[in-house]
Amino acid sequence: MDINTEPTYEPSNSAKAMKLNNGFIWFLCFVPLLGLFFENYAVSRTAGIFLWIMVLLFMLAATAADYVQLKNAQLDVRRLTAWLWLTPVYIYKREKLCGYELYKAIMCGFFIVAALALNGFTQSIRIDEDYMTVSAQSSYVQSLDNFSGSSGKIIGDCIESYLGENAEWNCTKDGYNWTVTVNGSHRNSDYSISFLIVYDGFTYRSFKISDVTKDGKSLSDDDFTNVCKEIFIDTDTDNGSSDNSDKTSS
Repeated sequence: MDINTEPTYEPSNSAKAMKLNNGFIWFLCFVPLLGLFFENYAVSRTAGIFLWIMVLLFMLAATAADYVQLKNAQLDVRRLTAWLWLTPVYIYKREKLCGYELYKAIMCGFFIVAALALNGFTQSIRIDEDYMTVSAQSSYVQSLDNFSGSSGKIIGDCIESYLGENAEWNCTKDGYNWTVTVNGSHRNSDYSISFLIVYDGFTYRSFKISDVTKDGKSLSDDDFTNVCKEIFIDTDTDNGSSDNSDKTSS
């Protein structure tokens, strides 16, 4: 053995990890939250399916890119190979391999659970007739598609003011169409007001007043518009007060 030959040392995993770019891992952590954010712009079930498929593909691509980076840095990645498809476990084992703290794996797992619990498809599971009825009652008048103008009034409050506290609500479903109907009396006349809610199992597509009947007769044109305006805008009709700047149109 040549005593003048200096021994060579294999850099530790921690030393190799110091040169790594952790951008892929940070991206992986926040992709589920980005998915929830972009759901606000997914206006249909098809768009929602496309969005979450893209989220999954981005996560898999970022995981694969990070794996290749570790391999090129000559880290022993054999224990990571089986977990490329399961992001939180991959991050956990990757951080242990590199000698890092494990908070990124915990954070990623938490964000994934949040995305699974709060996305539109999961939320749709709890939607039934009672939920849709309450949703219509608690919505703002200005959220109606056939209402023009701005109003801070609540639909349920307007109905109660017009038809009284004993008005009866019910809901039926036909495919993606939910019809919420309320029946009651006003000034010795019987009214039935129907709201059509189109919900495709992921997001709301439409919400409007679909029909108003008075004493069994379905109203149309000016009669429909005037009654809707009286119910949802002119809350003080008995006192002769009205807001003519807003209107409901059929």
